[in-house]
Amino acid sequence: MSCPQCAVGALHTGTPEGRIETVHGLPTYIADPPAGQESKGIIIFLPDAFGLELVNNKLLADKYARRTNTRVYLPDFMSGHYMGAHMFEVMDVILKKNGTWMDTFWKVPAAVQAIYNAAPFLFFNRESVSKPKVLKFFHDLRANEAASQAVGAAGFCWGGKWVFMLCADPERAANGKSLIDFGYTAHPSGLKIPQDAEVIKLPLSVCSGDEDAVLGLEDLKKCKEILEGKDKDKFEVVIVPGATHGFAVRGNPLEKNALEHGRLAEQQAVDWYNKWFEKIKA
Repeated sequence: MSCPQCAVGALHTGTPEGRIETVHGLPTYIADPPAGQESKGIIIFLPDAFGLELVNNKLLADKYARRTNTRVYLPDFMSGHYMGAHMFEVMDVILKKNGTWMDTFWKVPAAVQAIYNAAPFLFFNRESVSKPKVLKFFHDLRANEAASQAVGAAGFCWGGKWVFMLCADPERAANGKSLIDFGYTAHPSGLKIPQDAEVIKLPLSVCSGDEDAVLGLEDLKKCKEILEGKDKDKFEVVIVPGATHGFAVRGNPLEKNALEHGRLAEQQAVDWYNKWFEKIKA
């Protein structure tokens, strides 16, 4: 969690259609393509700080599976050390404008609770711990069910950093293939721009808002300049006006603008997946 925006959001309503199984040693939510449809490949969903348990992440995984005819894996790369959805209410208290002395008073216990929940996430999911887990999962994937299937990666906030890493093609699988074939990320965090953009090699689509407090607008514009300057077919960076951090997953569906921002991010992802699964198949 890089800033308060990483813990702000709203719960979405719906019943996940997938199931939890152990995949390559990790508890994993699995969303399948519609019945009777042949899977085009596999999408690995690398989530935000709310991890495997947030219903929003599962519902979005279901949409990807349904709209791209692929199997989607949402692994627990965090080993259970994710933040709970109750943080949404905690952050509402902290960020509420002071109206009375009581508003100010309740910010203190809320801040303590926020630290209590965020600290384990930050400690147990630091780069030195998470990177080996992420790489191992993708190596195992390529050595097994994805040996002959296309693999896409989808990353949000915390997970966006790993999609950038994977699209830099840092390691090859035992069969000589890249660990993924292409990636998509919305409002990624933990990036160093321009460095992380300059080393990207595999097709990557980025979606972020011009009001994102994590990946600031200047860095976002620089990222767009670097990536699209390489190849506008393989790389795209979409800047969504008025969107803040987390909009692709945690936007409030009762707010018209937030709902539209989420739909834009979803459509961008689906279009990118369908484009590259077809290209790889051809």
